[in-house]
Amino acid sequence: MLSHQKPTIAIVGGGLAGLTLSIGLTRKGIPHTIYESAAKFAEIGAGIALGPNSITALELIDPRIKDVLKKCVSYNEGLDGQGEGVGADEWLDIRIGEEQDFNSIITTIRHTGSDKPGRACVHRAKFLEGLIDLIPPSTAVFGKSLTSITEVPSTGKLSLSFADGTSATADAIIACDGIKSVARQNYVLTGPIDQKISRPVFTNDVAYRGMFPRDRFSQIVDGAISTGKGNLFCGPSSYVVMYPVEKGAMMNVVAIKNISSQKSQATSSQRETNWVQNVTQETMLEDFEGWGAPIKALLKNIESPQRWALYDHLPASTFVKGRVALMGDAAHATTPHQGQGAGMAFEDSLVLSNILGQVLNEAPTQESEVQETVHMNKCIESCLQAYDEVRRLRTQKVTATSREMGEIIGFAGKGIGRDLGKLKANLDVRMNWIWDVDLPGEITRGVVIARKLNSSV
Repeated sequence: MLSHQKPTIAIVGGGLAGLTLSIGLTRKGIPHTIYESAAKFAEIGAGIALGPNSITALELIDPRIKDVLKKCVSYNEGLDGQGEGVGADEWLDIRIGEEQDFNSIITTIRHTGSDKPGRACVHRAKFLEGLIDLIPPSTAVFGKSLTSITEVPSTGKLSLSFADGTSATADAIIACDGIKSVARQNYVLTGPIDQKISRPVFTNDVAYRGMFPRDRFSQIVDGAISTGKGNLFCGPSSYVVMYPVEKGAMMNVVAIKNISSQKSQATSSQRETNWVQNVTQETMLEDFEGWGAPIKALLKNIESPQRWALYDHLPASTFVKGRVALMGDAAHATTPHQGQGAGMAFEDSLVLSNILGQVLNEAPTQESEVQETVHMNKCIESCLQAYDEVRRLRTQKVTATSREMGEIIGFAGKGIGRDLGKLKANLDVRMNWIWDVDLPGEITRGVVIARKLNSSV
């Protein structure tokens, strides 16, 4: 009898999705390697908002992540270091952004389904730095940009080829390589009907970003907007969201505009290769004509403004092909309108690492090396199919409802428009199904599915 050999997992991509998956697999004792295209771990962008489901997922992946969060998380002003206190259930104030009735409140979206705070924000780069400390230094290999995946029948392994001419093998591959995922386009979704589904789709939304020191922010808006909590201002086909990061020292500002009605000469291929464009302040301000003076003042103080095109994914029929799985933005990229892009990746990491950890660690030893390899591969496939069944519909619903959310807070929601009463009624409850998910139950469901699939092969 051979001693049972644990499979090796290749994680493609070392962003927040890849790192949290690595932390989860490390905790479960599953050998793995991260292949990152950059020369080091890095994150672009500024603040990310974490809902109650995101915080729960991170803490369940590894309790040590709580300490990482403590060092860089920002809550609403007045809350303690645990995010507790008066107003802890608040996510965002939703307000009118137009010049007429500017700053009038429409509703305060609250979370009451658990003891987790309604809003927590972290700076991407600093959060990433903390996560890096939770994985062994030898886990990552840098400068590895994936070009293709092939099967090696003689060994039962999968081969990863990289742009630098090197290759590697693994028993399973988890692709966390982002919205332009090579694994998605070149391996998992390659059928005739997958051509459009496999690639990112422009949503007709663009974003402008700015970051201001707290005192400077207050000076610019002349004290008209609170720096102690998150605020989202609604306008025609547009919105502006802002919230404190860096323990309240900085204010992150993101202005979104839907440009469906604007003429554009750019082709889809040009957009896909040029997602970030330098624009003039005049162009940016034209997108927010008729908005309140404080918002215009903030935009005027964004130096060298850039227009970020926003993309998402159409729903795929699967996230899995054999022993290759898509995760995070590679599987279900979404617009930021519900603040769930990173959160869905963290949920993926939690569910997938637990299914793999529980099922693979109980796999029996086979009588021969060949039998062991065959059984292990079937076991991996069962785990990945279970992950797909548990995660795909939920994450794709998040992507669809996020687009819907953008329309609603842009006063263009179907059957809602600018009816503030209907707007409030929708926003007050629309996030509950996302926030109040039973994540331990989802893990259990996935493990049961994987065991059932594995027993049938």
